Amino acid sequence: MSETVGEPCTLQMIPGGGSRISYIVKASTGQRYLLRVDSGTGPLSGTEFTIEREYRVISALHRAQFPVPAILSYSPGHNALLMEFIEGTTSYQVQVSAEQQRSIQSDLMRQVVRLHSLSARELGLTDFSQMTSVKDAVEYDLKRLMSMYSPSAILKEPEIEFALSWLARNIPDADCTARLIHGDVGPGNFIFGPDGRVRAIIDWEVVHMGHPLEDLAAVLCRSLGVAFGSCAEHIVNYETFAASPVDRHALAFGLVLVLTRWYVGLNLAVSRPSVTQNIPVLLTYRQSVADALVRTLAERHGLAELPELRPPPPEPSNGFVHGYIIETLEAVVSPALKDPYLCDRVNGLVKLSLYLRDRSAYGAERLEREEIIDIEHLTGSRYESYPAARAAACEFARTVPETEARDFMTFLQRLSQRRHLIWGAAMGEMGLRRLTY
Repeated sequence: MSETVGEPCTLQMIPGGGSRISYIVKASTGQRYLLRVDSGTGPLSGTEFTIEREYRVISALHRAQFPVPAILSYSPGHNALLMEFIEGTTSYQVQVSAEQQRSIQSDLMRQVVRLHSLSARELGLTDFSQMTSVKDAVEYDLKRLMSMYSPSAILKEPEIEFALSWLARNIPDADCTARLIHGDVGPGNFIFGPDGRVRAIIDWEVVHMGHPLEDLAAVLCRSLGVAFGSCAEHIVNYETFAASPVDRHALAFGLVLVLTRWYVGLNLAVSRPSVTQNIPVLLTYRQSVADALVRTLAERHGLAELPELRPPPPEPSNGFVHGYIIETLEAVVSPALKDPYLCDRVNGLVKLSLYLRDRSAYGAERLEREEIIDIEHLTGSRYESYPAARAAACEFARTVPETEARDFMTFLQRLSQRRHLIWGAAMGEMGLRRLTY
């Protein structure tokens, strides 16, 4: 890669990114490049979602003149890609006018529909093209997710267990042709210009074959993290470019699949934390994904939202400690920083401090005790410890009969509601966003 960039050069780490580390490389000539590296510590490291796979897909799409960065160099030894730097920005970084926002939303969906029209076989992606039907593709995807989630070291969640089982039983349009799916398209994963047009779609690490509505679902789900129009607007745009109506049942399946995939990936990340990851931000987004998954599954089972819980009372003893940490980070440390990466890390520490403050106010023992009581009521058994109760809830989720699914979903609603209450201040506006489709 040094032959391409030349020496000397500088590296600037880009904030965000759950599985790869990205840098802006600036050569001595002033030319900029984008470097993506799998450090071996990310949630997808060691899985089938390799950087070599990403390299092959981006290269094939670029040859087909789909808007992706050109790859200048690939290093298997360093597990890295060097790509052209595309001028523009992402919706995480700037505020745009309402008119420009509508243009960006429309053009993004145009590109998504265009992606689904491409043939994996004609692109030369022979391993992808072997998945011909939606049923084959989704079953393979679920098998892959299970292999990533099943190791004992990975955090287990009853909502993930239930979702994986539900997905396997409810595959829509099973005999339809599988399409090439980005899998994580939406705000932050595309670059646009001042004309409101998409210049490139980026971050292809979870590209796979599947149901085309998965990518519409991903756009809706990524809007949980940052405001990006309404679900209704995205659906209308998709219907316009696809020239067909969106099946709401198939879209709901796509939402559950996308959220489950992200939840598994986030659990991989927090199960093996690394200094290269902004763990507080990942934990915050994990709660958003978990809450959205439970809400979507509850809606599929015809359940209304539970009555709102009261927020935890002010912390009586050491609340001033959390307050001091938060105020120092926000008022002293953050304003003194200019590096976006460091600012992102400080923001993560603020979120973590807010969560710890409110968890302490609610009471960690109370939280576990309430969950154990709910699990005992659900299963009809008694448990001596919180880990034993959690394990029983996960086992129950894998085998719950359809006749008891509504009761189980009510349990998940209560579980998610308590957690969401404690995470509320740390999540801010993100905690209020909902998938209304």
